[in-house]
Amino acid sequence: MRRGVVIAVLALAFAPAAHAACGATHTALSGQAPLKVTFTARCASTTYAWNLGDGATAVGQTVTHTFRAGAWQPTLRTDAGAEKTRAVTSIALRVSAPHRARYGQYIALHATVRPKLPITYRGRRFVNSKLRVRVLAAHPWVVSAAGVKASAQTLVQPLLTVSVRGAPVVGSTVRVVATLHPATAGAVVGPRRVDTRSAHTAHVTVRSRAARGWVSVSRTLAVPVISPTLSAGASGASVRQLEQRLQELHYAVRADGYYGDDDVEAIYAFQKVAGMARTGAVTPDVWRRLAAAQIPRARYDGDHVEIDKTRQVIFIVRGGRVTLVVATSTGATGNTPIGVWHVYRKVPGFDWVLYYPNYFLRGFAVHGYPDVPPYPASHGCSRVPMWIATTVYALMPPGSTVYVYA
Repeated sequence: MRRGVVIAVLALAFAPAAHAACGATHTALSGQAPLKVTFTARCASTTYAWNLGDGATAVGQTVTHTFRAGAWQPTLRTDAGAEKTRAVTSIALRVSAPHRARYGQYIALHATVRPKLPITYRGRRFVNSKLRVRVLAAHPWVVSAAGVKASAQTLVQPLLTVSVRGAPVVGSTVRVVATLHPATAGAVVGPRRVDTRSAHTAHVTVRSRAARGWVSVSRTLAVPVISPTLSAGASGASVRQLEQRLQELHYAVRADGYYGDDDVEAIYAFQKVAGMARTGAVTPDVWRRLAAAQIPRARYDGDHVEIDKTRQVIFIVRGGRVTLVVATSTGATGNTPIGVWHVYRKVPGFDWVLYYPNYFLRGFAVHGYPDVPPYPASHGCSRVPMWIATTVYALMPPGSTVYVYA
């Protein structure tokens, strides 16, 4: 037993010694490509052979190599044998964004990275190299992958709203109100008031002086400055503005810039619906009421014609909505029959003194007539101005429902 122990001890004493790993120090092993890394072997050796993993080799206890984009595994061979060093990650990250976008718009960021690593923007991860973002500021889009960052810039177009406060009437004060969204996009430059010294269409141009990362925008607002009063015989920009507004409210009127009989009748109709004095002329009060007015409402649903004896107007109604408002004059004695009737006969032209009549009960009809005063004056029919009679005729086909009410 004693002899066996001695033999075992001798065997251990004369066994070949195990080679300890050499080891190496290095500079940063992860970063933006091209990435320069310096390696230093930590042991004494007669030879130092480096295989840098990307096809390059080097010799020496200290070597420096620049790695192109990718993930690489260098190895070191010394007297102690071959060993792997820590892996190198040389990162090439690129991001692109639209050159220009509107404030509040959604855009797509596109990013690529080599080697394949997760790409994020403010904690959100790209999917298939894309990320949808909303443009709410003019800062650069900074994305990252394993600590490496890349950025792209989008010039942002802000929102500029321009409006006026006050009635644009000759001699009045009309302020220009301009707002930039967001306010950090720059400063607003432009007139503060509209020139109201005469009746004309004022063109107000407002622009922004862009802050860094934003683009300059501008808006031009056409503001018709109107005469405070209009009556038959007037013409020009104020009349055109009047006619445009009346048409927006669906009142029957020609858009010719001349205050003729059609304008008088249209103003009659508006004044009737608005409960104003029936003068046929435009005053500042009429302008104010026109600015705030809405399209009149029908009393009944569906497609039909309504004759309102109290307000002395006719409504052409389609789908329950008023599509045309026409001044009328009903029976002077109040004899225009109230009820629900239907067009049973039509005459394309004159029938005695009735122009393009649409008969809905016995001899009662909706027809054109030269004189349509703003009050009941007929024998019982519902008169409409001659110039609009053929239009009304076309809008009242046989069988049309006619509601007459007070």
